[in-house]
Amino acid sequence: MPTWKNTKRGQQWINTLRDYAFPKIGRMPVDSIGQPEALMCLSPIWTEKHETARRLSQRIKTVLDVARSKGLRDGENPGMAICDGHVLTKVRAKTRHHKAMRWQDVPAFYAELQGRDAMAAKALMFTCLTGARTGEVLGMRWEELNHETRTWIYPSVRMKTGGNHRAPLSDAALAIFEPLKALKSEVVFEGQKRFAPPSNVSLLLRRNGAERHDRLRLPLHLL
Repeated sequence: MPTWKNTKRGQQWINTLRDYAFPKIGRMPVDSIGQPEALMCLSPIWTEKHETARRLSQRIKTVLDVARSKGLRDGENPGMAICDGHVLTKVRAKTRHHKAMRWQDVPAFYAELQGRDAMAAKALMFTCLTGARTGEVLGMRWEELNHETRTWIYPSVRMKTGGNHRAPLSDAALAIFEPLKALKSEVVFEGQKRFAPPSNVSLLLRRNGAERHDRLRLPLHLL
């Protein structure tokens, strides 16, 4: 679908239906699918895999809405009826806390990274200086950098929240790029595979006690 951010998102969308809906109702005519059939897919995973079940419910609803728009079924959408009628029990999401590096440990961590030659270390140094998510940093391409305005503009396809984002670059951040230009890679931080970023950034973080590696929220003045 054109509205998917990328092919991976589209594959995830289909896989949810493949794993939990198709085995039970995949061969049924769309005009014969009602609440009992939808519940047959949702009930077994509603509590144990609630987030997956919630997404499955939305996707079943979408498929049936499209079928109705094409004249293949009529009547209410069972997904909407289940939601509005509170047919399934309410599940409270469990709060998950992530460990984070103590801000007092950041200067020593950054100094250690400076002594490493690994590309993952360079990517982490840049992550520390910009506060960006590691996934956004690893996907960085040279054309996203503007040395004249000292900015990095990363596109919406790599943003968790969507929309382009502009990040200012300090002297320290710009200095990281200089030795990397000689590689002439498509990505700024190239790993062992040509034109592909390193994959061991999270491992490097865990070894150093920074278990929350999605985003390092660091006070920049400490660096």
